[in-house]
Amino acid sequence: MTEPDPLLRRVERNGILACAAMAALAWAVARGDVNAPAGVFGGGLLAWISYRGIKGGIDVMTGGVRGGTGVAIGLVKFFTRYAILVIVAYVIMARFRMPPVAVIAGASSLVVAVAFEALRGSQWKS
Repeated sequence: MTEPDPLLRRVERNGILACAAMAALAWAVARGDVNAPAGVFGGGLLAWISYRGIKGGIDVMTGGVRGGTGVAIGLVKFFTRYAILVIVAYVIMARFRMPPVAVIAGASSLVVAVAFEALRGSQWKS
């Protein structure tokens, strides 16, 4: 489903672009070692799962899901996303042994996107 809010659409798009740019930079710094960009993409996946969980939880709390059954299903989905987040983080860090710095860089892709939007917004007001 497409996000109706243009600001959130830009943040989502810029988060993907930031993750891809950091993965390319990680690949260049690691001189072609695929573990570094894979770690960035893994961290980006963690950020995306977390973002979707928070967004789903907010939708439930603000009435985006109607009815008592809808709220219960929404809360189950919210907590299920966090269980998936824990599993994915474990697999990325413990099993695939991705570089922690690369994973953190990827996980910060949404932070970079939000910072970009904040700077963009402050320029409009100046």
